[in-house]
Amino acid sequence: MANLKQSGTSISALAIRQHIGTLMLTLAAVVVGFFCLTRLPVDLLPSITYPRIAVRLEAVGISPEVAVDEITRPVEEAMATTDGVEQVVSQTREGRVRVDLYFQPGGDIDQALNDATAAFNRVRSQLPDTLPSPRIHKYEPSQLPVYEFALTSSELQDVDLRVFADEELARELTVVPGVASVEVSGGVREEVQVNMDLNRLQALGVGLTDVLEELRDRNQDTSGGRLQGGESEPLTRTKGRFQSAEELKNLAFEVGETPLPQQVYLREFAEVVDGTEDKRVLVSLNGQPAVKVSVRKQAEANTVAVVDAVKARLAQLQESRIFPDDLTLTVTLDESQFIRNAIQNVTLAGLTGAILAAISVLLFLGSLRQTLIIVLAIPLASLTAIILMALFGLSLNIFSLGGLALGVGIVVDSSIVMLENIVNRFEAVRHTGNGNGNGKEG
Repeated sequence: MANLKQSGTSISALAIRQHIGTLMLTLAAVVVGFFCLTRLPVDLLPSITYPRIAVRLEAVGISPEVAVDEITRPVEEAMATTDGVEQVVSQTREGRVRVDLYFQPGGDIDQALNDATAAFNRVRSQLPDTLPSPRIHKYEPSQLPVYEFALTSSELQDVDLRVFADEELARELTVVPGVASVEVSGGVREEVQVNMDLNRLQALGVGLTDVLEELRDRNQDTSGGRLQGGESEPLTRTKGRFQSAEELKNLAFEVGETPLPQQVYLREFAEVVDGTEDKRVLVSLNGQPAVKVSVRKQAEANTVAVVDAVKARLAQLQESRIFPDDLTLTVTLDESQFIRNAIQNVTLAGLTGAILAAISVLLFLGSLRQTLIIVLAIPLASLTAIILMALFGLSLNIFSLGGLALGVGIVVDSSIVMLENIVNRFEAVRHTGNGNGNGKEG
């Protein structure tokens, strides 16, 4: 190293000799740094994936006691065979089953997710047929809602609010770039109820199982294939889904022996009610019934950009008069505002520290030129760090900005030490030159 310095091939010597190239490299770092700063994703926290996998099952109409035996225990036994799992925790409530798998930190959570999905597929045939598809996903903070709002109205009923949120808002917001899902809760859904009279059913000789199977088999559309002929081959289908409650009432069943069966209709032993489902989730805003809409972003999406896009889309929908006149939208959660405030506070703290450091250096060193050198080193080092953050796929969050703020102090300390060393060496060389008669009078 000493030979390199003496021969003038050190980094500092090269930078001094090629001062124009050094200046161009510095300007390039500044330009690229500002460019990367505008492209970095902004979030509250860094992207963290916990060693945990969640399995969510909707068990509508199944009591917790029955769900434990028919759903929870088989799923627990199947999930326990997942490679690397350390703990299986389950929770069973009315209409919902939750199973969480915990793994050793540092493992391949993506492979564990594939293994857990395969384990559930093996046990799927043992679960009730009415069970819908489960949600199996990694546990990540980014899956929490980033924007929530409540819909209230003085004229619309709960079912109308829910229909508007499901069929209008959820469909429009799902296509916004960066949005992963839109969840609607509260209100009530439309539902056609078939209330059967068991005594009348038995008197007519109709089996309950036959009624359930007929309702399930008839309420579906069937593909009819292609019709060949002429120059076209149109696709056909058999329409079997019930379009109204009146159509359900006229559903016919055959009773008796096959030579002369007797037809009975659903209306003869059951009451068909075109109404709403039972309200089991209550959502209210300031004591008024409401419907809550929660927006979740994609894992790699920019939280601030996603929320701004959702707000812009809602504003467009309001301007296009899609919203009913008496409908009120109240924001209850806005992560972008919290992120902006947190980042603004951290940035302000970093700038304040840099200014105070510059004032302290000026007071102690007493040289405006040396202070300017140290002050210029602070943004240059910060922009270089931002370039590296962009290369490694990091985001701007309270942790990374806190690290940059701490880096200001480190840069100031290092700059002072190096600058003091340069001044001392310069003074030593000048004094040596004066002693040999080669220097000038100070």
